[in-house]
Amino acid sequence: MDILELRKHIVEAIRVCETRLPEDVKKALRKAYDEEDNPLPKKIIGILLENVEIAEKEKRPICQDTGTLTFYVKRGGWSEEELQKAINEAVKEASVEIPLRPNAIDFVSGINSGNNTGRFIPWIVWEPGGENLEITVVAKGGGSEAASSLRVLPATAGRKEIFRTVLESVAQAGAKPCPPIILGVGIGPSSEIALDLAKKALYLRPLGERHENSIIAEMESELLRMVNRLDIGVHGFGGLTALDVHIEYASIHPSSMAVGVVASCWVLRRAVLKVNGNSTVIVSHNTQPFKPKL
Repeated sequence: MDILELRKHIVEAIRVCETRLPEDVKKALRKAYDEEDNPLPKKIIGILLENVEIAEKEKRPICQDTGTLTFYVKRGGWSEEELQKAINEAVKEASVEIPLRPNAIDFVSGINSGNNTGRFIPWIVWEPGGENLEITVVAKGGGSEAASSLRVLPATAGRKEIFRTVLESVAQAGAKPCPPIILGVGIGPSSEIALDLAKKALYLRPLGERHENSIIAEMESELLRMVNRLDIGVHGFGGLTALDVHIEYASIHPSSMAVGVVASCWVLRRAVLKVNGNSTVIVSHNTQPFKPKL
């Protein structure tokens, strides 16, 4: 596969990410609709599900905020230089074809690039391992950042302090992140590790899947119940506030523990591009694989 063909596949991965909600997220929304008793939130969730169907059918973005694109890349045999160029060009192409709202504004000049590229954007995370090329694309909307936060606690802090950090972030954000939200919580020795773990926990694990560590899995379930007791609800109308909570952790420092909170709105968007030899498959997490139309 040459670089031009790869770029086309990356464009298709971005299209899948922006226009097809992963099946695990749709399933969680349908469950929320079935269990909602309040007529107004129930009606809103029904409209969200209808929006998802229209976006998939017409191959249009699910939300007008098409987000900032992040790529998690396992390089296989490709070089970082050629992959970065292919990804940047694919983002420019996707911005016109799909289309994507221009969301990359230079902080110094205030100028919008118009094509979702700029200084360090799109953001690329180079992941270790993998004999084959694998690219996970994530679209992170700006509104959901209202519920994201970072706090450094003493190393002796326990479950209570961690939960308080998350609950305060969600309560302060209120309806700004377009609930029902999904939360990723990262626990680690430093701020950058905690936030990186939080984002990976949020996007790279299917909804409903609990952590392999039973204690962390219990914390996820308990924290999800507590977040939903805040009664912020769908777009602030009460009821269900979060669809799921994922926690990931690293060993902490003897004197400090960083707790990062990263949120997604109800539109949690991700897709995966896998290149195995000469065969290419694009999938969304927890959905049946489907081939790109080039």
